Amino acid sequence: MLKRTLKSKRLFWAVTASVLLFALAAPRAADAAARKFRDIERFPQNGAAYMPPEPDAAIVDYVNQVVYAEEYLRRHFAPWSAEDLSFLDLTFDRLLNYYASLAKKRFYASDGVVFPKKSLDAIVKNGAVDASAVPRPGVVLSAADLRAFPYGQPLYNSKDAALGSGGRLKLDALQISTVRPGEPLAIYNASADSNWIFVATGTAAGWVTSAAIAPADRDFTDMYVSAVKSVLVKDNVKMEDPDGKAVAAFKLGTVLPSEDGALLLPVRGKDGFADAIRWTPEEGAAEPFPVPFTPKNAARTIDGMMGEPYGWGGKSGLRDCSSMTRDYFSLFGIWLPRNSGDQSFAGSRISLKDASARERNETVIRDGVPFATLIHMPGHIMLYLGPYDGEPAVFHNTWGVAVTGGRAVVGRAVATGLRLGEEIPGKAADSLLIDRIDAISFPMIEFVVSE
Repeated sequence: MLKRTLKSKRLFWAVTASVLLFALAAPRAADAAARKFRDIERFPQNGAAYMPPEPDAAIVDYVNQVVYAEEYLRRHFAPWSAEDLSFLDLTFDRLLNYYASLAKKRFYASDGVVFPKKSLDAIVKNGAVDASAVPRPGVVLSAADLRAFPYGQPLYNSKDAALGSGGRLKLDALQISTVRPGEPLAIYNASADSNWIFVATGTAAGWVTSAAIAPADRDFTDMYVSAVKSVLVKDNVKMEDPDGKAVAAFKLGTVLPSEDGALLLPVRGKDGFADAIRWTPEEGAAEPFPVPFTPKNAARTIDGMMGEPYGWGGKSGLRDCSSMTRDYFSLFGIWLPRNSGDQSFAGSRISLKDASARERNETVIRDGVPFATLIHMPGHIMLYLGPYDGEPAVFHNTWGVAVTGGRAVVGRAVATGLRLGEEIPGKAADSLLIDRIDAISFPMIEFVVSE
């Protein structure tokens, strides 16, 4: 029985009228790009093309999945039980040193002009982190950016990055990640102007807007932890108001409590604390967590993200390379860190740092488990799909290929080989994926579980 659950749909819309609870996801961009890549035309852009003859055979036994799912949920809810940032392998000293180094940097605004130091100093002062604050449990109400400083506009490390010169990624230097509805938080302190709150999620720490979160009392946290869990298996699942207008879109891989087929969504109650309402999404949008890890389910998940535009740090409700792999494995109860480098050390790992291109190619095909192996290179992570015409096929969300003076832009989630962009004139030396991969890793290893 839910002690703090809103029963009335009318009350739900009244409560949420003053605060937009969920950010609508950006529309999927057309697959057409300014440049055609041979690999994207050659490799099938659908997960089903890479399925083995037995698509329903378990990649990992479900008993082992349940063990992993328990660990997933422990990490997911860690912000509610931790008194510091140790669950992130992070101390406040390290965090504060990082912010201090950012505060000394020169940034550029979107027009390529140097951002005034006086303005940056004011932002830093407004967002002083109180390392002595005792964290309180909280929950995300609406999708929001997680920022290094309490400032919503993008700042860039160089003029070229600010202007996107030569196809360069407009990488917002303040964007850490995003938070999603229902995500547990540790709440530390508010900014001086009270518009931002410093929080820690299960994967990262930073500033979010005050309107996007709410504190959670013991009744709420107990209910959320103990309830049966479901996971969204479709992407951008729309939520509509009583008039049929879409007011939200939920991302594939989002884990939420459920009750009798309905998902339990957090809202801000009249007392300011988190409450919950019931929402039944479209048929087939959510399934019990974890989803059986089979090639068929893996291919379906890949197809749900195929072609999605690239979004650094989750900007505009999109994904970058590591948020894509994280959402993919979340369906199957496998916890991954947020950063691509950290992801490459999840589970077991085979180093390819000193291998030749031929040895790397052979190792991936020989040792890689299709749909269950990550391939890493500095700054990028990919999912191994299996061999295709004798070459390793990968699924990844990538910005592009390095060329003289900038980047040849891909800018979306695609299936390719490890020689993506080989045919492009002016390609930078040793810039192919096969030249730069340094490891393959296996986030999920089999446990021996006694009967």
